This record gives sequence, structure tokens and C-alpha cells, in this order.
Amino acid sequence: MADYSAHHPEGYQGQGDSHLSKIARRLRRVLAETQGDFAHDTLRLPSGALGELADSLVDFAEDLHAETGVWVAYERYNVEFFGAALPLTSGEGGSGLNADRFRHFLWILYPALIDNLTIAPTHQDLHRIADAASAFLSDAFAEAPKDSGVKAFFQSSNDHGWDVKRKLVWLGTHSFMFRTMFARYMEEQPPGGSDIPHIDDFVCRECTRWSGLGAIDILAGALDIPDDNRRDLRNWYERHTASYRLVTVSSEALQAVNIINDQPYRIRIDMRRHPFRPGQVVFGSLVPWRGEWYWSGEQRLVGDASNVDADDLKKMMKRQSSAIVCRYSREYEAQVRGRMAEMHEKMLAFHAGKDLVVYPDGLTMAADWQKELRWQWEQRPREEADEVVRKHGLKGRRPDIKLPQDLLDEKDGLGVFLNPDEGKEIMSHFTTLVAGLRKKGEGLTGDEADSIRGLVESPSISPKFVRRVLEEYGDESVKEAFVLRGDLPGCWLDYLLRSRKGHYYRKCYPSLSVA
Repeated sequence: MADYSAHHPEGYQGQGDSHLSKIARRLRRVLAETQGDFAHDTLRLPSGALGELADSLVDFAEDLHAETGVWVAYERYNVEFFGAALPLTSGEGGSGLNADRFRHFLWILYPALIDNLTIAPTHQDLHRIADAASAFLSDAFAEAPKDSGVKAFFQSSNDHGWDVKRKLVWLGTHSFMFRTMFARYMEEQPPGGSDIPHIDDFVCRECTRWSGLGAIDILAGALDIPDDNRRDLRNWYERHTASYRLVTVSSEALQAVNIINDQPYRIRIDMRRHPFRPGQVVFGSLVPWRGEWYWSGEQRLVGDASNVDADDLKKMMKRQSSAIVCRYSREYEAQVRGRMAEMHEKMLAFHAGKDLVVYPDGLTMAADWQKELRWQWEQRPREEADEVVRKHGLKGRRPDIKLPQDLLDEKDGLGVFLNPDEGKEIMSHFTTLVAGLRKKGEGLTGDEADSIRGLVESPSISPKFVRRVLEEYGDESVKEAFVLRGDLPGCWLDYLLRSRKGHYYRKCYPSLSVA
């Protein structure tokens, strides 16, 4: 087993901490014995992963025992979202180290330990190991001190943004809720370069299987802070990423201007030695805390302001990161949303009011889209069309459709949803998907179940698209594909969508740029 203390916040020690490593070693033996009695091999873990599971379960139990507030924050969000503290495993969260809480925790955690795992919340081995862990840890923590280093860390000062950011990074990378998911996330990132941008992305932006919540949400729910601070922290996924011109510089603060929206920012720093100089243009991301702004992630020097073309930076940012510009430019956001509304109205008009269009293959879709583009082009006033041709140097006096080769080659059908917020959303293998949905949960093939799970789990398919498809073809097969059987609460679909597509439940912007 790895050094158990490696996951605890440095510099904070509680009386109960010295017991944890010993409890984890004993629990690992209990888990090994328990999985030896499993009815199936589905949840059986190798030695290394079993040790990782034991460590996570001990930290989970410590959080509940010491009343640190991490798990309780998660249950409060669930009650707000679904009316149940432990959706789909048990309606009530209960108190203390009860087996229902362990079963829900393990139901979410196991797919992060085992590739391609879809497990029923009622799986008998899940019950077996949850009961064993709950019984052992309830006894092990019965006499343990409640004085916790993690709790002391969470109760330390939140005066400055870097105080909160330190807790956020720890929670997202080392806590029992997120560390396994964080490790998976880092494995998926391209090799080379600094880890700092990836860590910052995970802790600020990533939505997880914990009901679609990220580290910023759980930390905001666990800290004892005012509501306006809590709102700010939960909005750290909307980092203000831009090029900033530094106007004045001191050891405590930078006065800067966002070159993209021409707005001033006071950036708090705590550096006697720092690389910043007046007149520099620095590319980076900012987050708000208590009326000030703080750097988040890495900063990159663009150059001296006298040598930087601000108009080029604005055009490039709008072209490459339009949704980010919308975060801090209300005027630009209004332009983008207005343009999307116009486009959606025209798309509906061309498709006779239908918002779900099905094509047998990619070439048929491409031909129809080209026809739609010509139709929309012909609706433009001649002067406007001439200006677009001139500005973009269009050959043939009109734009052409360009689609990825994999979509052109698709033979198993394509479903296209005309989303008023996102534009056109596309799902491939739509013929197989519909065939599975029409079976109403009976006799699904492997390909049909995979396609149904893909509909629900794909990060590029919105909840609106999913609901529109299920409105058309029914949802019984979705329950079967996710092994959800018996009497299900009314929140079951809401829970699946939030836990797989959490980013759509934050503020989203159209994937459209306006020059």
C-alpha cells in the first residue's frame, strides 16, 4: 500500500489521523476476504486497486466521522436536484457510517476503478462489500478521536483566493471523492508540458459522476462561507481567460485591462519577487474572490503592449474561443445568442418545423445540408451576400458544406437535433439506437445497448437532444442499458443526465463566433 499520509493536506494534523493508516491496512484484508465470497467476478479488484479502494473508504468514513462536510454537501445537492440524498440506491442518506451511504459511494466509485463497467445499484456483491465496509469502519471509528487534519484544513482562513484555491486543488486531486477520477483524467491528457493547466481544468471545470458536480461545487458546499462567496466559487468554471495589459504592478496587486473587452481588473498577488512589469501583455485566466481577481492556472507572456496588435488578439479570441469571450462580454454574448436564434429559426423553417431529422447515411445528410445552405443563402439580401463573399473571398459566390470524413462515411444512420441553444447536434449509429429503443427494454443486443449508453454518456450530446429522442421512441430501453430495474423513482432520467452531462447544467454558450 502507498504512503497513506500522501493524500492528507500538508501542515495539518489531527489526533485521529494517526489511526487511519492502520485502519486502512485492516480494511484491505476485510475487503479481500469479502470479494473472495463474491457471487460474480464483476467487482473483483486486483491487489493494487483493492488497496486504493480501502484508502478511499477510510477517508470517506473519516469525513463522516469527523463531520468535515464533504459528503454531506454532496447529499444536500442531491436533495436539491432530485429530492433524494442518495438517488437510485436509497432515498434517505441517514446518518453516520450506514451501509446505504457506502453502497452509493461504491456504486459511483467502481466504474472509476474498472474500465467500461455498468453496474446495477442493486448488484448483490455491491451490497455485500458495502455492508462489510460499513460494519468494519463503524466499529473501527467508534472510539477514534474526531479531531481531523482535513477538517482543520477546511476550517482555516478563506480570506484570499489562494486560500480557497489550495483547498480546491487538494479536494480535486487528493480527496476520497475525486482522486481516482482525477488520476483517470490525467492519464487521458496528452503527454509533455506542464501539469498545471490540466490540474486547473479538472478542479475548476470538470463535471463528474457525482451527480454532475465538480470539485468547485463540493468545496462550496463544504466550506463555512457566505452565500455570495459560495456563488462565486461555484462559478469558477467561467474563468476569465484573455490577454491582459498590465497597467501598474506592485507586490500585492496588478492593475490590468482585459484586451478583449477593454475592462479593468485588479488582480491580487502575494509575491515579493514576480515576473510582472507594467506594459506587458499576459495571457491567463482569472477567478473572482471577495471583490478581487486571482490568477488561476498558468500565465504566459504575450509581449510588450507596444508590439501587440489588440485587434488581432480580439479577432483570434472570438474565432477560436467564442464561448470564453461570452463569459466577460455581455455585448458579444447578446450578439452570439441573437445570431443563434436567427439560425435556429431558419433551420426550423427549412425542415418544416421538425427539430429532429433522421438521415440514412452521411452522404444523404451532406446533400441535404448543402441544399439547406443554398436555400438560406438565397434568403439574404444581395448586398449582404456580396459583402460576405468579398470579406471571406468565397469561390463560387457562396459557402460550401465541409463535413468530417467519418460523418460522410457513416452508413448506420444519423440523427440531427436542431437545438435552439447549441445549433445542430449529430448522433451517428442512429439506426441501431432507434432499433434498441423500439425494443422497449426487451432483448437488447450489445450494439444496441452500447448505442443507448452512448446517447446518454456522450459529452457532445445535450440533455435536450436525449429527451427529444426519448420523447419520440420511449425510454424503457435506457433503463435496461443502465441496469436500472424494478420500481424506479421519477428522478431516474434526471439523475443519469446530470451525472453524465453535468456541464450542460452550468451556463452554456452557443458554439458560434460573430466577427
